[in-house]
Amino acid sequence: MSFISLRFAGFVIIALLVYYALPKRWQWCVLLAASYYFYLCTGIKRVLFLLFTTITTWGFALLIEKRLLLQKDYLKEHKDSLSKDERKAYKALEKKKQRWLLFLCLFLNFGILIFLKYADFCIAYWNLFRLRAFGDMEFVPFLNLLLPLGISFYTFQSMGYLIDIYYGRCSAERNIFRFALYVSYFPQIIQGPISRFKELSAELYRGADFDPLKIRSGFMRILWGLFKKLVIADRLAGYVENSIALRGTYQGVYLLLTIFFYSMQIYGDFSGGIDVALGVSEMFGIRVAENFERPFFSKNIAEYWRRWHITLGTWFKDYIFYPLTVSKSLLRFSKWVRTHISEGLGKRIPLYLPMIAVWVATGMWHGSESRFVVWGLLNCFFLILGTELEPVSLALTRRLKLTERSFGLKLFRVLRTFCLMAFLRVFDISESVPAAFQTIRDAFCFSGGFDWNIVFTELGLPEEELRVAVIALLVLLCVSLLQQKGSIRERLSEKPAYLQWIVLGVLFTGVVVFGTYGMGYDAKAFIYLQF
Repeated sequence: MSFISLRFAGFVIIALLVYYALPKRWQWCVLLAASYYFYLCTGIKRVLFLLFTTITTWGFALLIEKRLLLQKDYLKEHKDSLSKDERKAYKALEKKKQRWLLFLCLFLNFGILIFLKYADFCIAYWNLFRLRAFGDMEFVPFLNLLLPLGISFYTFQSMGYLIDIYYGRCSAERNIFRFALYVSYFPQIIQGPISRFKELSAELYRGADFDPLKIRSGFMRILWGLFKKLVIADRLAGYVENSIALRGTYQGVYLLLTIFFYSMQIYGDFSGGIDVALGVSEMFGIRVAENFERPFFSKNIAEYWRRWHITLGTWFKDYIFYPLTVSKSLLRFSKWVRTHISEGLGKRIPLYLPMIAVWVATGMWHGSESRFVVWGLLNCFFLILGTELEPVSLALTRRLKLTERSFGLKLFRVLRTFCLMAFLRVFDISESVPAAFQTIRDAFCFSGGFDWNIVFTELGLPEEELRVAVIALLVLLCVSLLQQKGSIRERLSEKPAYLQWIVLGVLFTGVVVFGTYGMGYDAKAFIYLQF
């Protein structure tokens, strides 16, 4: 059931009617039923994976918390009879048992995700190895496994909850049905955000009173998301697909347009889907974590990744990066390098090695092909390079007598970051690593000239469609600039109701009139569904 279908709209309306018709204490049951109905629409077999993650995570979390509570009770009961060393030994033993429970659940759930996502990738490389090493033409057949909808998102969200229980950051949920809602909550299950249990559970279980303002504000956000998806992303998708397919014929400016358009396409597609999810949640009176914060206004790559897919970035930071930076093994290695090789290199190891691990994991999360790992490592390289060159940049800025508030300097940094991230995105739309580098190289081949008629005809972006896309992108830019002063919807909520309805009417008209759909239109799936 797609977010951009009339069936989904009808489903949400019915769910809202039932939700607000019931007392608050039962409203979460409506959300649970709606979430499982939504997921069942993707196929009954896929629900089994969702149930497995839900049941195992819920059960192991209770076991880990039980051991934590038993440990506290035992130490309290024997506080006078145990020596300091005995208490320390007992804590270490209990922590080991809890750690084994944690690792077993992580292994089961991440194991399923990795197997489904990377089985064919491993088979392909195994076949290639046999062919090159032994000339063996009897290939192992591909499994062609179908990835369950949203498995990366709900697995990461569930495992984050389990790790939080292990570290005592929150209490385990005893009601399996309430926990099932946290895992399966339908607006965010297909492409995020990846929420934390402590924040989302409070929103899901408390219930909400009917509020016309929240309904109107949520609907406004849904329309804005549909505008970004249908008017911008899907309109540019055809040109991107055609130009990549014909990149051997049309190079130079045609490919530069492709790189720019794809950046706009993936932003409109992904952030548009998130807007729909958050808008639907707001109509239910539920606040969900934001996932974007005007990323194209970032002045460097580190800032860009703090603004793009925020919840995934914080997940990797909290559950991989920080634990690695303080791990005893890494600190010992860092100390050895400082002593025997280089003081500077040793100091950088606790920062850069975890960063490399995070970006390898980020690349693998985005796809099972090697181009995604290379994309992740390139992001990591430029992050490290930016960190190392920061003193040089500051010195150059002072020499040129520029201030951090200088408009020209800010604009240069924003454009530099945008261009760099746009070119790295080429790995998303290329079939291989060599093809990605070839596309980047071909983008700077200007020997063939440029003809707008080729854009309008051969590359599938008619002149009137281009005009609509340009105007829509200007609207997106203006709205993003206005958002510097805070949420536009919050400011509108303080204005007269008629003004809010006018904005809703304009958005609705824009989506209906200029959205890419109708006879012969093949609705584009959200890009991040493949991840």
